[in-house]
Amino acid sequence: MDSRNRDTATTCDKNHPITHLHDELQRQLCDLKDLKYAYYAATQNRNVEPIIISNYPPSWVKSYKDNKSYLIDPIIKHGLKEIAPFSWHEALANSGPEGVDFFRRATRYRICSGSTFTLRDASGTFCALSVCDAGSQMDFDRRMAKQQSQLQMLLIKFHSWLMTSRTTDQLFSSAADGPLSTRELGVLQLVMRGKSYREIATDCGISERTVKFHMSNISGKLQVGNAKQAVYEAKRQGII
Repeated sequence: MDSRNRDTATTCDKNHPITHLHDELQRQLCDLKDLKYAYYAATQNRNVEPIIISNYPPSWVKSYKDNKSYLIDPIIKHGLKEIAPFSWHEALANSGPEGVDFFRRATRYRICSGSTFTLRDASGTFCALSVCDAGSQMDFDRRMAKQQSQLQMLLIKFHSWLMTSRTTDQLFSSAADGPLSTRELGVLQLVMRGKSYREIATDCGISERTVKFHMSNISGKLQVGNAKQAVYEAKRQGII
């Protein structure tokens, strides 16, 4: 396989995470061709940054990390609500305008059609393995049809290997900020009191659309699927 298809940080070290992931995918799929992939893992502790291991274009990965795009990524958000593997077409069908716009920007980097496999381990860490190419979703689904169970098992084995090969501190870097911003915390507290989005918008002097934007970010940070779950998780973590 041409080394240009690997992450720029990849070395020949078999213990390097992306080398290990790449080799496992190569072994499973036989010929990766133009296949792109990304492994994502995040703990329940929102004070740490998620793990992202990918051979996506470096400029896209850097932008994704710098802008914390995983908070609005429709694939990650859909994965948090799913157990079974899913196609990206399914995730986009359940995504709002913000998610659709995000995905439109991703296609500029030939991140177009894909499937995602998810897992939650015993410690509550959420992880996802996405594989994609630049072709149509229908063609990609056909290509992956007989590989789903194998790729799900690959995710389980890779995640287990990664979690045992390094310490938690080595894997997860501390985030610069707390889990929720002051505004997000205020919005969530009002949700906890049973106020509607319209009432929250009036109280905070912002639009209802902005309230929904904040709740979307809150749900992403807390790795939940809706406002009710966000309140529960925030209470569990002692945030509110």
